[in-house]
Amino acid sequence: MHHDATHALSVRAARVLALAILALGASGLSLATAARVSAQPMDTYGMGSRSVAMGGAVTADVEDFSANYYNPAGLARARAARIGIGYFGAFHEMSVDDLDSNIDPLRGIVLGLVVPGEIEGVRFAFGLGVHLNDDYISRTRSLPGRRPRWELYDNRPRRIFLAAHLAIRPVEWLTIGGGISFLSYSTNTLAIRGNLDILMPERRSHLEHEIRADLTTIRYPQVGVQVQPLPELSFGAVYRGQFALDNKLQALVGCEVPDDPFCTTSLSFTGFGDPFPGYFSLLSQAVNAFVPQQISLGGSWSPTPDFRLNVEVTWVNWSAYVSPVGRSDITLRIAVPESLRDMIRVPESIMGSSPQPALFQDRFVPRIGAEGVILRERMVEMRGRGGFFYENSPVPNQVSLTNLIDSDRFVFSLGLGLRLSDLRPLLPGFIQADFHFQYSLLPERVMTKTSLVDPVGDFRASGQIFAGGATIEVGFE
Repeated sequence: MHHDATHALSVRAARVLALAILALGASGLSLATAARVSAQPMDTYGMGSRSVAMGGAVTADVEDFSANYYNPAGLARARAARIGIGYFGAFHEMSVDDLDSNIDPLRGIVLGLVVPGEIEGVRFAFGLGVHLNDDYISRTRSLPGRRPRWELYDNRPRRIFLAAHLAIRPVEWLTIGGGISFLSYSTNTLAIRGNLDILMPERRSHLEHEIRADLTTIRYPQVGVQVQPLPELSFGAVYRGQFALDNKLQALVGCEVPDDPFCTTSLSFTGFGDPFPGYFSLLSQAVNAFVPQQISLGGSWSPTPDFRLNVEVTWVNWSAYVSPVGRSDITLRIAVPESLRDMIRVPESIMGSSPQPALFQDRFVPRIGAEGVILRERMVEMRGRGGFFYENSPVPNQVSLTNLIDSDRFVFSLGLGLRLSDLRPLLPGFIQADFHFQYSLLPERVMTKTSLVDPVGDFRASGQIFAGGATIEVGFE
């Protein structure tokens, strides 16, 4: 009889501890601050309808606000002040073993401006570009290491992006630009306090929790150059710096030092006479999103005023990628009274986790884009656009501990641009509306594990992404 009672009490104690850990998991590891932010969404979905429609192959041929991402040197090509705003959306159909991966759609606003000027014959321009998701200011989500995840699409594109650049044109055939880009991430702390009744945890326990999230920015450089030796020929190069968004979650239940007057998370166990203190700590730290450094080289050729062909290649330093499988440290202490130690057993230690290398590989991404005039009248010009690029997946075959999903990506894009000019006296400038549609195909990829007792086992993954948007820009000459 005594053995059965001891077993029952041990089970109840385990349930109490499970409640605390579940509270941490539900409130902390899936924490999302409710205001809404992809680490660099432009890497995946582009920025600005004209540039996206041309497959992103605009390093040598860009002068609107999207130059703040593609090549800041292009800002100095603008001859008029330009203000633009646009809206975009991306919808994912991604699956693992024919089951939907439930990757959230991405929607948001892009906007920016270009302000040119001239000092002693040297032309310059200031540019500002912004990407704002309409769902999150910042999202942090940690997933179990055993759960397969679409590493480059799940959490990576959900960030605020802000860029400020300055460009100069010292001579007619050369423009140089550079500046700083900003991204946001969050750090989160969860604290739980109260009383846990071991005998009746559901009815008599009283717990309170507090969540604190801090939104922080990081900065990385971007520099570019454009060379135009002939009116119909242009070349461009751009460098984008590397950055990592660190995801840190600290969860505390109780006080590390009993009767600490500065501790506000005290936890007491009740149900056996006098209450006794407990303490649980979880520290989880991982890279929430990582974007490697990149170098793009491109060329643009316009054999006639009505047609333009762009080509480009981008080197992406994926081998520096930091795995999202980070470290975790867990501490559990319960000051069990002597009279209850036969009934409540506390483990001496709880294993955490260690970082696992991602082992990504560097990649070259080729791009091509074209633009042609469809209609040209006195005040109206319409242009059609198309583009394509291919991304060879940098993610290696997941043969052992990690379960990061990715596949090669074939991306096709189409677009249309309508420009209204000569609008005086209504407007001393022009109005331009651009539209784009983008389709990404991720063919099926099979991950074959080397171990026959791997808890996840082999899996198949495939998907497709539908994206589109529109941009309206006003120029003041």
